[in-house]
Amino acid sequence: MAWRVFYSYSHKDAELRERLATYLAPLNQQQKIIEWYDRKIEPGANWDTEISAQLEAAHLILFLLSADFLASEYCFGVEVEKALARLKRGEVKVVPILLKPCLWEESRFSELQIIPRDAKAIISWPSPDEALTSVASEIRKLISDPPPSPSEAGAASLAPQRFDSSLDLIRGQVRSYAHLYERTRQRMRPSDERTHRMEQIFERLHNLATASYPLLDELARSPSPGERLAAVAILQVFAADQFLPFLVKLVGSEKPFVGYHATKALQFAAGALDPSMYPLVLKAIKEAQAALTSASVGFDAGRQAVLRAAEEELQKTIQALAAPTDKYD
Repeated sequence: MAWRVFYSYSHKDAELRERLATYLAPLNQQQKIIEWYDRKIEPGANWDTEISAQLEAAHLILFLLSADFLASEYCFGVEVEKALARLKRGEVKVVPILLKPCLWEESRFSELQIIPRDAKAIISWPSPDEALTSVASEIRKLISDPPPSPSEAGAASLAPQRFDSSLDLIRGQVRSYAHLYERTRQRMRPSDERTHRMEQIFERLHNLATASYPLLDELARSPSPGERLAAVAILQVFAADQFLPFLVKLVGSEKPFVGYHATKALQFAAGALDPSMYPLVLKAIKEAQAALTSASVGFDAGRQAVLRAAEEELQKTIQALAAPTDKYD
């Protein structure tokens, strides 16, 4: 089955979009992809309806990033919102492609894997042809798997519908705090005041942990950094071994604030999970240390210190449990 590919781009970048399509032409010719972009709208058709329909039908959405794209109210507003909503439900793959230098790090795309992978804009490469080839290769790898199916996406979105209206109220409150965190991080310059405000928001999410626990899966899968932070707040109250890989990933890839609280959640898991899980927790802590060492995620912000303390505490507990006991005790 061919992947349906949707291009979201600024018309000022139309020439670069066409060049990218040229490098994807072999995939098109082999019927591995079917491309769509707004210039394919027929005369007389309702363009808003057509774009919405194509966004809903797409398996892969390519966001072509530039300053003009980020400044476009329609592209960065309507199309991004619809795409990220589908991504959250597991219905689509979303790939941001950096065409030109811009402040993409301050946008919602900062939490997604961007290509080219070194985050060097295509036009900034000594050879843009090499950059476009690299991007095309990444897309070829991605579509080597079957496209997301509606049935799988539907299954992923059924669970939240089973909860009553009271949980909807909790979901709304969590999202409100999540958006407040994102606005605070993006609009305030790094400072003690910004960190203080983010800590206040996190404390509110922490206080909601018991009520929002049923939303944990949904929040952990979310493309929203604020909602993933809400998942971390829950995991600082309820340790769950199946979420250890999620926390490890956050430590190595998220901004320092989220990464720090992910390490605190790992530290909590080290003391809260059943002893049979200790080897798994220790492995997760070591993987988080390695990820933090190798990743470019900004200043340490105490994450390594927390991980070291968690490892030492867990090692002592493991040794104490393994020590022989006096039969007369």
